[in-house]
Amino acid sequence: MSTYSITIQMNTNTVDELLSNGFNLYGFQAVKGALNGVPTVWFQTGNYSLETVITWSDQYQAYTSLSQIIPHGRIVANSTYVISPGQTLEVTSSSGMGNVMATGVTGAIAILNQTSTQFTCGISAELPGSGFAPVCAFPLFGFNMDVIAPAQQVFLMFSNFLVNAGTVIEGSFSEGILIDLSSNASPTVSFDINMGWSAAGGGSTTYPPDTNLVPLLIQQEGGPAALRELPAHSQKTESR
Repeated sequence: MSTYSITIQMNTNTVDELLSNGFNLYGFQAVKGALNGVPTVWFQTGNYSLETVITWSDQYQAYTSLSQIIPHGRIVANSTYVISPGQTLEVTSSSGMGNVMATGVTGAIAILNQTSTQFTCGISAELPGSGFAPVCAFPLFGFNMDVIAPAQQVFLMFSNFLVNAGTVIEGSFSEGILIDLSSNASPTVSFDINMGWSAAGGGSTTYPPDTNLVPLLIQQEGGPAALRELPAHSQKTESR
């Protein structure tokens, strides 16, 4: 298990203006997957100060849901299972329940639908603090499989639009910053209420308001050649 953290530094005027104007900090996690996925809000918080440290680990859940994938719709995970990259959630019930198999696609989380019922599915990531929340949503058709790989990239933005964790958001509300943690697990960035985001060194890119977040946060895995065939029956591991 790896631990990650992002430190956000701000001056007094920026913090005062953000708080007095009702701004929340929003976080998203990028994944690699199919073209038909959408990002969801990983976390939203009004708890920030001159120096804010966001800390989490690379723990995941696979989920199935009966929520529809619509812009600004909230995805409610009905069935959740602790899972790691390289494992597969095999869905065996029309309610979305199933079992986690120990085998799967290297570096990715597979969700295999063995029923004729269509679901929404995705992965949930550990929240800063405690708990889990969905970071993406994909349609899971009957007798089909979705493959989702964590990308270790986080998108941050401040906004006074209030939306909850798990909400489908396809466009940024304000300037945001995409932070790549693959080479630096504890980067530091800065935010100014009028100047926007900045970061020392490489690994971070800023994007203007109304940026299309779908291609930014739902990255292409590389096509079927990157996947291997899953066995029909595998050893089952603990699920909940």
